[in-house]
Amino acid sequence: MCKFLTGSARIEQTEKRRIWKLLDNEIFKADDNTLYLVPRNMQTDNYTIPMFASWIAGSPVDFDTRASHLHDFFCYFHRAIVINLTEKELRNEGYLKYSDKNRMWVCEDIPVKFLKIVKIGKVKANNLFYKCMKASRIPLINRIILRLGTVFNIRWYIDSLFDEVLEFNLEEIYNEIYWEEKINARQ
Repeated sequence: MCKFLTGSARIEQTEKRRIWKLLDNEIFKADDNTLYLVPRNMQTDNYTIPMFASWIAGSPVDFDTRASHLHDFFCYFHRAIVINLTEKELRNEGYLKYSDKNRMWVCEDIPVKFLKIVKIGKVKANNLFYKCMKASRIPLINRIILRLGTVFNIRWYIDSLFDEVLEFNLEEIYNEIYWEEKINARQ
């Protein structure tokens, strides 16, 4: 069963309209036990919902936003960060622990030696997005609408066609300035 290992998303509005940054690392565990990392400081628009469609799909922050963060990472880079540790190893090494202060599970910065970048296709990215939304208990009708919206994400194809996929430097994943530069390059 798919699930998030970390608690609710904590995000902060940036100076850019409709752009937030993640304050914490987020981990999603897929059906096959693959652990995906979305690093803190990544910038996101949460659910990409045009203003005119928000009356039916909801606003970009109406629901648990963690699924949108994972999907945004996939869309920016056509890649995923996979953690080369098990859930038990993350806990034993102290990278995944319960925070009394935040009253939720948090992920400390995982050393790069335990991470790898893997290519991810559009169909897999969109299917994981749907599973993440389900794990987040987003209502079925909203999951369907948001998942259907990914079908019309022509930017994925345009980026691929014109080789516009952003490069990713694993050594910089926790660097706030790196993420600001990445989001500026994307716009």
